[in-house]
Amino acid sequence: MNTYGWLLLGQTLLVLAALGAAGGWALWPFRHAGRPYLWLAAPLAGAFTLGVALEALYFGAGLPFVWCLVLGFGGNAAGTAVCLLRGAPVRPPLGRTGLALAVALGAAYWGTVSCNKSSIDAREPTVTSMDGGDTFGYAIIGDWVRSHPASQPPRADVPFEVLPYVNLHVDSARRVTHLLSAVGGSVRGTTSLFSYDWTAGVLFAAGMLALGGAFAAHPAALVLLVAGGAVSNWFALARTGYFGRLITYPGAIALAGLLLLAVERPTRAKLAALAVLGYGVSFTLAPVLLSVVLGMAVGSYLCALALVYPLNRFRDRATSFKRTVLKPAATAVGLYLVTAAPSFALYYADKPAVSVPGAPAVWSVVIPVALDLEPPAMPLLKPETERKLLCGCAALFLVLTGIALRHRQPAAVALLCCALVVPVSWALNQNLLYTFQGIVYPLTLAGVALLAAPLAAARWGGARVAVLAVLLLATAGLRVPQARATADRYLLSKQPHRTVMRQSEARAMRETAGADAIDVALGYYGDNHVVLAEMVAQGVPVRLRSPGWERSLKNWAAVVGCPAPDLLVPKSRFALVERNAYAPPGTERWVGKRLKLIEDRDAVTVMGVADAQEMLWDLEWRPGVWIGNTPTTFLIHNGTGEERAVVLHGTTSAGPSHPDRDRRTLRYKLGTQTGDLSVPTENKAAIPLKLQPGLNRVELSVVEAATPTPPAGAPVALLAFCNWRLEPPAPPSGAGP
Repeated sequence: MNTYGWLLLGQTLLVLAALGAAGGWALWPFRHAGRPYLWLAAPLAGAFTLGVALEALYFGAGLPFVWCLVLGFGGNAAGTAVCLLRGAPVRPPLGRTGLALAVALGAAYWGTVSCNKSSIDAREPTVTSMDGGDTFGYAIIGDWVRSHPASQPPRADVPFEVLPYVNLHVDSARRVTHLLSAVGGSVRGTTSLFSYDWTAGVLFAAGMLALGGAFAAHPAALVLLVAGGAVSNWFALARTGYFGRLITYPGAIALAGLLLLAVERPTRAKLAALAVLGYGVSFTLAPVLLSVVLGMAVGSYLCALALVYPLNRFRDRATSFKRTVLKPAATAVGLYLVTAAPSFALYYADKPAVSVPGAPAVWSVVIPVALDLEPPAMPLLKPETERKLLCGCAALFLVLTGIALRHRQPAAVALLCCALVVPVSWALNQNLLYTFQGIVYPLTLAGVALLAAPLAAARWGGARVAVLAVLLLATAGLRVPQARATADRYLLSKQPHRTVMRQSEARAMRETAGADAIDVALGYYGDNHVVLAEMVAQGVPVRLRSPGWERSLKNWAAVVGCPAPDLLVPKSRFALVERNAYAPPGTERWVGKRLKLIEDRDAVTVMGVADAQEMLWDLEWRPGVWIGNTPTTFLIHNGTGEERAVVLHGTTSAGPSHPDRDRRTLRYKLGTQTGDLSVPTENKAAIPLKLQPGLNRVELSVVEAATPTPPAGAPVALLAFCNWRLEPPAPPSGAGP
C-alpha cells in the first residue's frame, strides 16, 4: 500500500476512535463480564448517537450544520468522559487489550483498502460506482445539508432540488444517514461525494467491530466474528452505494445483542440507551427494518425459552416456569417495545401503509443472497457451488442448534434460529427475504459465538471451544467464495460499468467551464449523477438533455409533481460526453479518464437522444440506443448558421425483439426527408441529412414489428444503433480535389 493508503488508514483509525468517544456512554450500562470486548462496538454506537444529536440540532434547533457537528460530537463525547470518570473502570489485562487493538487495526485496514482501492491507486480522493447509484443521492443530500440550514429547505418545484426535498421532507426515513454522509465530507474537507468511499470504509470497519464486540466472550470468538463480518454481504453493500443498509444492518444486529443482554438485568440506563440507539438505527434506513429484525430475534428468543425450559426442568425439577420463561419473555417484549416502537409509531403515524422494497421472485437467487452466499447485485457463483454451500449451511445449522440446546442457551438458540426465516419465507412465498442480505448470516454467526462462554466453563472447556472455533470458522468460510467473487467484481477485475471519478477531474471540469452552461445528455447514472453532485451542487449551470434528465431526476420529480425543465432550450457553449463518444473536430477542451468537455455550440453536433427504447454502450464505452417501432429522436444542433449536408453514421446490430436477424429496415425522417435502409445482422448505417440552422429532429424507427408483441412499457430492442458520428458527405465518384 502506498503513502496515501496509509494516510487513509490513519484517518480511519482516528475517526473510529472519535466515534468510540461519542458512543461509549450508550454502551456503558451494558458492561458485562461475558462481554469483555463490548467497547469495540462503541464506534458504531457513536455513529448512531451522533446521528441522533445531529438530527435534533439541525432539524429541531435549526442550527447550521457545522455547529450541529461540533455540539453533537462534543455532547456525546462529554457523556462518555463522565461515565469513565465516575465509573472508574477496571483496566483490562494487557493481552486482551492488545488482541482487541490488533483486531480493530485489522478491521480498519480491510475497511480502508476494500472501500478506497481506487483512491489509493490514484493517490487522491475518488468515487467508485457500480451496480447502484445511491452513492450520489447520499452525497447530493449531504452537501445540501452542509450548505443550507433547515430553515432553507429544498424546493419541490425546482428540478435540481427535488432529490433532497423528497429524501428530507417526503420520505424522511434516512435523515440520520444523510447527516452522517455530510459528516464524512466535513471531516475530510471534500465534497460528500469524494468522501463517500472513505466514510463507507469507516462504517464497514465499525460494523465488523460491533459484531465482535457485542457478542464475543472469548478471544477466538472475537477474531472469527470480525473476520466473519468481513466476508459478509456488508462488503458488497459498501461497494454498491447502499450506505443506509451498510449502517443499519450491523446496527440492528448489535442492538439485538444489547437487548438480549439487558433481559438478564434491565435498568433505566439500559432502557434509555436502547431507546436512543433504536431511534438512531431506525432512521438510517426505515423504522420497519429495525422492528422486523428485533421482532425476529425476540420472537426466536421466546420460542427458545419454551424449548429450553423442559431441558432445564429435566435436570432440575425445581426449575420455575415463571422465573425462567415468563419473566424473561415479558422483559424481552418490553425491551423490544422500548427500542423499536417509538420510532415506528413516529414515522408511520401519518403514512397510509408501510412501503417495502422490491425483490427478485426467483428463489434460486433470493435464498443464496439472503444467506450471504451470493452478493445482492447478481449471482457470481456456479449453481453447483451454491447447492454445496446451501447444504453446508443446513448441516451447520443442525449441529450448532443441537449444541445450543444441549447447553440450554436460549439467546444462542434464538440467534441461530433466525435462519429459519429462510424456509418459512419460502413456504409463504415471501420473496422479501432477499432484503435480509447481511442480516441472517451475521445473526447466526453471533449465535455461534454466544456458545463460547458456556463451553469454556464446561468440562474439557479448551477442547470444546476449539471445536466451536472450527464450526465458527466453517460458518464464515462458507461465505468466502462470495467474498472472493465480490472482491474480484468490485476491486480487482476490469469492469466496463465501473465508474471511477477523481476529485482532480471534477475540479478540472468546473474550472474549464467557468461560468458557462454545460449540456448534459449522459445516459449512464454513474456519469450523469457525478454531474449532479459535483457540478450542479457546486453552482455550475447545467442544462439536462435527453436521456440525461430521464435517467437522473425524472422519477424523483414525478414523486412531487415537479415539472421537467425545458430540454430543448438553446444549445449551451459546452457539452459533457463520454470520453470516446463523438465530438465535432476541434471541439475538445478537456479530456478525463471517463468523460470529456467539448465546446460545440458553433458546430454540428448531437445535442441529445429522446425516446430511446433503452441505452447501451459498446466495449469502448461509446453510447448507443436500442431502436424500436416507435421513433427515437436524435436532436442534432447545427450551430454554423447555414444549411449543412451531413451523414449520420452508426454501427448497427439486430436485436432480440424479432427472431429473424436478417430482416431489419431502419427508417429515418427529418421533416420531409425520409428513407429506408436495410441493415440486417451486424451492419453500418449512413443516413444522408440536410440540416437547417438550429435544432433538427431526426427520427429513427424500425419497420419490422416486434415479434412476439412485448408487454406494455417494455423496451423494444429491434436494432442497436451505436458509435454515432456526423461527417460531411463523401464527394461524388470521380470528383477532383
